[in-house]
Amino acid sequence: MDFDDALRRYRADRFTDDDVTRCTGLTVRAWRELIKIGAVRTVTDQRGPGRVRLCDATTFKRAAVIAAINAAGFNLPTAGRTAYFVPFEELVFAVWDPNTILFMHDTSLDSASGLPRRWPVPKADWFDADKPAEADPANDWLVEIYDGRFVGAVYGIPGEPTLKFIYGDLRNEGTTFVAWLPYHQQRPVFDELQKTFVETFTAKWNQPHAWSSRLDQKFLNYRYENHDAEDDPLRLTAEATARSPVFKSTINITLAIRKALRRYLGLEAAVLRYEMGGQDETRVA
Repeated sequence: MDFDDALRRYRADRFTDDDVTRCTGLTVRAWRELIKIGAVRTVTDQRGPGRVRLCDATTFKRAAVIAAINAAGFNLPTAGRTAYFVPFEELVFAVWDPNTILFMHDTSLDSASGLPRRWPVPKADWFDADKPAEADPANDWLVEIYDGRFVGAVYGIPGEPTLKFIYGDLRNEGTTFVAWLPYHQQRPVFDELQKTFVETFTAKWNQPHAWSSRLDQKFLNYRYENHDAEDDPLRLTAEATARSPVFKSTINITLAIRKALRRYLGLEAAVLRYEMGGQDETRVA
């Protein structure tokens, strides 16, 4: 399959179990467990003769983030919740995408290729076949977990100071994620199709047009605490811990997404079984 064929297939927005496992690094066992516990949502649930389970691009990219957090030593439920509550996840998924980087928005499809008109110079070199996937410090977004407890976001913004903040903490040996951002409130959401923010959506898991984000709340076990006050004791502890952690897990979520997309598009080799450590070595619980 050549690059244009891969792009046409990508734009169909349907990914098989095999696409997920060979591109994100999740084992078959881990992917099945994520589906079972409700950490991801597939388009078709049933398996059997003639049936292929599918997911969309949002779930595919979220699976790449979950895989990266899981590889950092966190079990699948914790990785699933931490990934789901990544701040501005919709914007991450819209920007780190071949449609955004390679094609002009709202242009008609070329009759020969079936693809939109391309930018003369791509917005980034992330999908350049002649360059390997590398960290992009000016643009990459990171998740950092300090001392296995406090979950922070570090967002590179070109021309602006790097944005750093705590968006939650892990409790009960990592089994409970407590959000510090109010995901239950109305908030602007980035609409990938319209390339703009929409201000009429409700809680993240109730968004009418974000089918992939409507996960079972029993799995999410959503808890929110307000730690905005400058003299809040837990916030002060979190900030002190982030400045000088005993240990820190840094997950480059945007690089994880780019690598998964490049594997899907045939720009990098798929993840092999031995590279994933085998099905039984993934931290499931």
